Parts: sequence; C-alpha cells; structure tokens
Amino acid sequence: MKVNPISLLKLSFIIGTAADFIVALNWFLISQGFPSTSIISGFQSSGPAYEFTMFLCSLFMLGWTAILFWGYFNPIERRDLLIITSGMLLISIIFELLFFYDLLMSKGFIIGIVLRLALITKFSFSYFYSKKKIPTFEEGL
Repeated sequence: MKVNPISLLKLSFIIGTAADFIVALNWFLISQGFPSTSIISGFQSSGPAYEFTMFLCSLFMLGWTAILFWGYFNPIERRDLLIITSGMLLISIIFELLFFYDLLMSKGFIIGIVLRLALITKFSFSYFYSKKKIPTFEEGL
C-alpha cells in the first residue's frame, strides 16, 4: 500500500497541533489555580510562582500550536518544523530524566515520556518519508 507523503505530513501537523493545544490548555488551567496535574510530566504543584510560570509556558505552547497549524497548509515546505519539534521533545525528555527524575518519577511521568516518544516517532517518520518521496525545489524537483 502506497502512503501519500503529503497526507502523512498533514496528519503529523494536525496531531501536533491538537497535542500542543491540549497541553497549552492544561497549563493555562493550572496557571489559573485549577488543581490539575501537568499532562506532560505528571507533576502537580501550586503557588503564585508556579502558576505564573505555567501561564508563560502556556503562551509559548499556544504559539507553537499556531506554528504547527501553519505547517499544515504547506506541509512540504514546512516539514522541517516536525524535526524541530521532535528535537525539542527529545531534549525535554533527556533534561527531565537527568535533572528532575527524583521529582517527577510517577505513572504520569512515564505516560508523558511514552506519549512524547510516540510523537517523536510519528513526526520523524513523516519527515524522513517525505524527504525520500518528495524532494524540495532546491534538491532538484
């Protein structure tokens, strides 16, 4: 069965948009004082400093949501966004394991890592599959 690389890229952008929006909403609710656990890490805390930080993080996550949604409309030219996103997800996992393992070790933390690894796999596969199947103009269309 042949897989259309453009459809694969678009699906990755939609999945990324949805995932980032859910995380941004989760973090925004935390910033407003709702007693919620972070979807990504399973961490729960409270206090003005934590809520302020989660508010700022939710704004940046919402920005990345918009960037991934933007990628959907021209997936071939913007497919590099998927590799950037994969790299940032991998860096987040590495840093959490290196520096916050004792603080975060819980079922929610493991689920967050598994979900991020699934996104990394999906985005990387879509990117490399499309590079193999559809070269860019610079690569000699």
